[in-house]
Amino acid sequence: MRIILLNLPWRENNRWGVRAGSRWPFTSEVEKNGYLKYIPFPFFLAYSTSLLKSRKQEARLIDAVAGGLDEKRVLDEISSAKPGLIVVETSTPSFNNDIRLTYEIKRKNSNSRIVLCGPHATTYAKDILNEYDHVDYILMGEYEYTLLSLVKELEGSGDLRSILGLTYRDNKDILVNKPRPAIGNLDELPYPQRQPPDIYRYNDGFAGLPVPNVQMWSSRGCPFKCIFCLWPQVMYGGHKYRKRNPANVAGEMEWLVKEFNFKAVYFDDDTFNIDKTHVLGICEEIKRRKIKIPWAAMARADLMDEELLRSMAGAGLYAVKYGIESASSKILKLCKKDMNLARAEKMIKHTKSSGIKVHLTFCLGLPGETKQSIQESVDFISRTKPDSLQFSLATPFPGTEYFRYLERNGRRLSVNWPDYDGNNKYICGMEELHNLDLERVKSCLSSG
Repeated sequence: MRIILLNLPWRENNRWGVRAGSRWPFTSEVEKNGYLKYIPFPFFLAYSTSLLKSRKQEARLIDAVAGGLDEKRVLDEISSAKPGLIVVETSTPSFNNDIRLTYEIKRKNSNSRIVLCGPHATTYAKDILNEYDHVDYILMGEYEYTLLSLVKELEGSGDLRSILGLTYRDNKDILVNKPRPAIGNLDELPYPQRQPPDIYRYNDGFAGLPVPNVQMWSSRGCPFKCIFCLWPQVMYGGHKYRKRNPANVAGEMEWLVKEFNFKAVYFDDDTFNIDKTHVLGICEEIKRRKIKIPWAAMARADLMDEELLRSMAGAGLYAVKYGIESASSKILKLCKKDMNLARAEKMIKHTKSSGIKVHLTFCLGLPGETKQSIQESVDFISRTKPDSLQFSLATPFPGTEYFRYLERNGRRLSVNWPDYDGNNKYICGMEELHNLDLERVKSCLSSG
C-alpha cells in the first residue's frame, strides 16, 4: 500500500503556522527569506515514516510547512502519487484549516482513506468521526505502531478490533479501541526519516545556535505534572519517562553530522536532564566518538548541577533552553510546576558563568497571573540576564488538566479553534488582567 504522511500547509491572515513537532502549535509572521524563523521537526510523522519503510512499506513524508508548499502543490502531489492511505497530523489551532484541506484531498482522491492523528484528534476522536464523513480513522496518542498495525490489517484480514489506539467506523457505529501504552523501548525504533532539502529548513536556532542545526530526541515523556503541558497528558497518556540508550543517541548524532553535515544539534526532549546518569552517558559517548560540534538542549534549571554542566560543556554543550514559565512561586504551585526558583536562578547564573548560553521561556496568563506576578518574572529576567527569551500566552489545549481546570472554575472557553494560538491570542481571562492586556504585555516583552 502506498502511504503519504502529511504536515499540511497552515496559513491564515498572512501568518504561517507550525504544528507537527511543536508542543505549542502557533502561527507567526514569515521571515524575509519566505520561511518561518522557527520550524520544528515533525518527530512522530518522521518516526512513523521510517518505521513503515523498515517494514517494507511504501511510505513518503510530505512536510508542507518545512518545504514552503502551498495547498495546490500539496493537492497535486497527492493526486499524482495516488496513495491508498493519507495520514495527517493535526492540532487544535490548525484544526479548521486541516479539516478543510483533508476534505479537498478526499474529494480529489476518493479511493484514498484519510487518517488523522495528533493531540486534537486524540482528544476528540469520536466527535470527529461523527461529524466528518470524509475522515476514516483516528490514531490516538503516540501513533507509530498504531499506524503500522492499521496498514498491516488493511492489507490483510481487515480486522481492526485488536488495534490499540485506533478509533474507526464499523458500519454506522464508531468504535474506540483501548489506548496503546507508550512505547517502552525507544531503541527499537529506526532513526526518524530525514530527507533533503527539507532537513536543512528545520531550525530552532535560539541563542545563536549555528545553522544548519538538527533536532533530536534522546527521551520521551516527563514525570512532572504541569497542568498546561500537552504531550505528556495527551500524546503519551501519562507521565512515564522513557530514554534511549546513550550509544544509540550518539550514534544518530554522529550519523547526522557525517551524512548531512549539520553544524549543531538541539535535543528537543520534553526535559533533557531528568536522569543525570542518562545525560552523563550521552556526554561520554559524544566524547568517545569525538563528535566535535556544538549542541543544545531543553532542560529544567532546578534539576541542573555543577557536575552535570561540566560534563555537558566538556562534550560540546553550547546553549540550554530552560522552561521557567513564571517567577511567581504561587503561579508555579497552581499550575503544578513546583519549580525551586532559588535553585533555578542559581543554576541559570552558573550556566552563564560556565560560558554556556541561556534561553528562558515564560508563559504569561497562567492561573493566578497578576500585574505583580508579571513584574516578578521581569525582575527574574533582569537578575539572570539570559542570552535570549521566549514569551507565550497560556493556552488551555483540549485534553489537558489546564483545560479542565478552567472549565471547573467557570471560565468560558472559546470553541473557535484558531483562537488557541498561544503566540497571538489569549483566551483564558484573569480577574485582574483583560485578554487584550496580556496580548499587549506579551508583544511588549517579546520586542524587548
